[in-house]
Amino acid sequence: MAEVVAIVLNFRLAAATLRVVEQLAACGHAATTTLVIENGSGDGSPERLRAGLAGRERCELLVFDENLGYCGAINRGLARARALGAEMVLLLNNDVVLEDGFLAPLVACLEHDPSLAGVTPTIVTPEGRVWSEGGEVRVRPNLVTLRRQGRAPTPRDAGPEAVGFLTGACVLYRLADLAAIGDLDEAYFMYWEDVDLGARLRARGRTLLWLPWVRVVHEASSSSGGGRSPLRKYMSAVNTVRWLRAHGSVRTWCAFWFFDVALLPLSFFGGTSARAAWAKLRGIRDGLRGHRVTRQDVDRHLRPSSGVPVP
Repeated sequence: MAEVVAIVLNFRLAAATLRVVEQLAACGHAATTTLVIENGSGDGSPERLRAGLAGRERCELLVFDENLGYCGAINRGLARARALGAEMVLLLNNDVVLEDGFLAPLVACLEHDPSLAGVTPTIVTPEGRVWSEGGEVRVRPNLVTLRRQGRAPTPRDAGPEAVGFLTGACVLYRLADLAAIGDLDEAYFMYWEDVDLGARLRARGRTLLWLPWVRVVHEASSSSGGGRSPLRKYMSAVNTVRWLRAHGSVRTWCAFWFFDVALLPLSFFGGTSARAAWAKLRGIRDGLRGHRVTRQDVDRHLRPSSGVPVP
């Protein structure tokens, strides 16, 4: 049975993290170690996590005093997973609800197909609509799309498909493949690191697979305030430019300048809040200037504020 380390990252959501750990204990894959990473929440999370994890077998807690970013924290988890002798690593958001037995089919895919670097299930919203069936980079606003988002899930008996990238909400990777490309690029801090990871793995000839007969539930973006929050808009905008500089084509650059720059003024009159639109504008500007997202950006957007962030 393949050794798997499941990494669950905590940032100010200790109760949700402990709930996922409880679900992992019943996942049915005995050779699983759960690694909880407390990423500088600054809200008493370490104490709550230590109390909630006390006495659990095959469960470890790593505590960092400052926010290392999603990428930095996960990379340290990957190093610990290798030290534990794991062959595979399961990355989970702490706002997922797991099906019993969800892990075994994902492990079986990697065990039986050496061309695969990673595999993800169908990820649905609490209402049962698709949140993601893998992801792709396409000519559209924001450049990335989560496949079939908002639609009814693909039937469980459909065939699996290769996709462009796998989201970190629930994904199983082969550790050797991540090591071969140097793990996550910490320059992304948070957001777009999964798109970058997919591009680098596929450049090595590796395949990323979406598996329709497994499903998990995901309530997205809890730690950053929601999909339209100024924090997410800012970080995504900065990292879009970073990804384009590393992997962009004439086609994707043109799509960016048209959809995300030329049409951005329409956001101020559409469904996006003025604060979120300003944050995206600042993110594009800072990305073009070569800015790298840091924890100071997170602190600035998450602190109580009134009015539009000052450019």
